[in-house]
Amino acid sequence: MKHLPVFLDVNDRSILVDGGGTGAARRAERALSAGAKVRLFDPAPGGEVLSLIGRDGFTHVARLPRAKDFAGVMIAYGASDDPSRDAFLHRHGKAAGALVNVADVKPLCDFITPSVVERDAVTVAISTGGTAPVIGRVLRARIEAMLPTGYGQLARFLSGFRATIETKITNSRTRRRFWEAMIDGPIADRYLAGDTAGAEDLIADALAQNGVEPGSVAIIGVGPGETDLVTFRALGAMQRADLVLHGANTTPEFLALTRRDAERIVSNPAQIIQIALNGARAGQRVVWLVAGTAQNSPDVDAAHDTLRQAGIATQIIPGVAPRQGGNVVPLPLGGAAREHALSLTPRHAP
Repeated sequence: MKHLPVFLDVNDRSILVDGGGTGAARRAERALSAGAKVRLFDPAPGGEVLSLIGRDGFTHVARLPRAKDFAGVMIAYGASDDPSRDAFLHRHGKAAGALVNVADVKPLCDFITPSVVERDAVTVAISTGGTAPVIGRVLRARIEAMLPTGYGQLARFLSGFRATIETKITNSRTRRRFWEAMIDGPIADRYLAGDTAGAEDLIADALAQNGVEPGSVAIIGVGPGETDLVTFRALGAMQRADLVLHGANTTPEFLALTRRDAERIVSNPAQIIQIALNGARAGQRVVWLVAGTAQNSPDVDAAHDTLRQAGIATQIIPGVAPRQGGNVVPLPLGGAAREHALSLTPRHAP
């Protein structure tokens, strides 16, 4: 990762844009949508900039910026396509302590601007570190197509229960699971189907049980370790895990798909069943990554039976999809992953 992903709070902060074309207009629009105070400098701006005049927080200054204009500026955008103007903006912006971004001139950028998908309260930013912006735009188009428009409203709806949930469910792991169950389960399904009252009833029922969920074990075959073959079902389990058990040969790329703050333990087969059993009894969601395929393996079947006989909810999940003729053959999805295909990213509370 070449850049640190950060979302800045620019509400009521001063942002300076130098330029009068489409690039300048886009930067001004994005900043205005986040609540910033934008001053755009250009003697003869184009129609897209002129259309912003009159919007709250926007000021057009019909001249080039001067050194004193950078005082108090949080971000300075250069979008003039004029090297001398860009150099002036970079020099005086840095002197004033502003973060500077000059379009298409990486040496004059403190940060880069990602491709963005917005769904009300939900924002997805995609970046290739400035190496291949076209890939970022393609990925944005794909995410736009797969991310339901209702998820922004769902985030706002669920955020209304945040204080109640934090008061009612004090254990952080139980609270995280409660959020995950709301976002990727029948509560979200009810809300997205337009049944707000039904969703509220399900939340009340779940809170009455204090959000307690028993531990479980998911056994996942990692196949050849190729991350592009991972099934949605396996990915969802990996990204909800509290404890990840794996062999020494599991690739770092595959482990990177698991929840970032999950505990990871390298263990041999003789120990792993007992560790999984102890973790599940402690209420953890345990993911056990096994080499090759987990299906039709005598060792895996025996471990599965042992765990189930001990009263642990255990499942064997196809970890990777088979290739046929060089193409990935997706395995069937289930639950909210089938409906919304949101297992691509970790879920967090709104």
